[in-house]
Amino acid sequence: MNPTRPLRLKTAALWPWKQIVNRPVIRYILRRLVTSVLLIFALSAVIFFSIQRIIPGTEAVILAGSLGDSPAQVRAVEKHLGLLKPITSQYADWLVKALHGNFGTSPISGLKISSVIAQQAPVSVELALSGLLIATLLGVPVGALAALAGRQSPRRDILVRLPFLIFYALPFFVSGAILLLLSSRFFPSIYTAAYVPITSSLGANLRSMILPAIAVGLPVSGNLVQMTRATMAEVLSQPFVTTARGNGLAPLRLYGVYALKAASLPILSLEGFSFGILISGVVVVEDVFSLPGIGRGLLLAIENRDFLELEAQVLVLVIAFIIGNLLVDLMSPLVDRRITVG
Repeated sequence: MNPTRPLRLKTAALWPWKQIVNRPVIRYILRRLVTSVLLIFALSAVIFFSIQRIIPGTEAVILAGSLGDSPAQVRAVEKHLGLLKPITSQYADWLVKALHGNFGTSPISGLKISSVIAQQAPVSVELALSGLLIATLLGVPVGALAALAGRQSPRRDILVRLPFLIFYALPFFVSGAILLLLSSRFFPSIYTAAYVPITSSLGANLRSMILPAIAVGLPVSGNLVQMTRATMAEVLSQPFVTTARGNGLAPLRLYGVYALKAASLPILSLEGFSFGILISGVVVVEDVFSLPGIGRGLLLAIENRDFLELEAQVLVLVIAFIIGNLLVDLMSPLVDRRITVG
């Protein structure tokens, strides 16, 4: 008898890999993870080749300009930066370094790009999450209220939603400019122009982030109002709501818990999409409010033709967008387990 055979059987019984992987929820999570990773790789290629081929000018032209901008000097700089290699080889080198968290050193500023992004990313993430929180706190309750008001009078429904539809129509830079004007005129002590990290002072951080967060949150809240109103109106017409109302269930519990939970899956999906909108919105809002985030750094990189830093910044924004939607996908089975089937 082989003495190791019982040990292998016991180990297999204690850790049934096949049974775990075959579960619908695990398969669903694995599909989403694999899809997200493949999407990141595909978009990294799109980002690299687009920036290298579409945007005119190179770092070599900028650097050689200070030396007289002769063709020989430009070519020498291009050779030093590795720009004379085939574009596919440049992408492969860039991707391998990026996978190790090394985006290289900016040829324009001379700074390590990973260190620059490490300083910029917390500002942009904080702004996007703060804006999403404001949009959710405003959009979901107002959308539910509009659905309830619409059952009584269509006019009340429109009146409830109208201000948020106006917010939804405003571009981010317009809402930011309006908030800056109003705060400087009526509430000068609320907003502080200089950004303060949350680790330094919570109160000072809130004063520096409150207006930018509202500027990105208000336009998105209008979209959440529309989605919440539509899904809640559909849920309120379901038989279980009529039955619960007839049995005397408290309105706050019926509408605020059961009905809203039944309508939460489309709202949750929109939250992930809204996070992507906020990621794009931070580019404009950070420039308006002079926040030292990735969005403002991206605009400066375009202005300086710092393509190496630009590629890294766009890639980080894309990864943030994909991770935001991935988290929503992973949370969806908690709301409705039927989506894991198939």
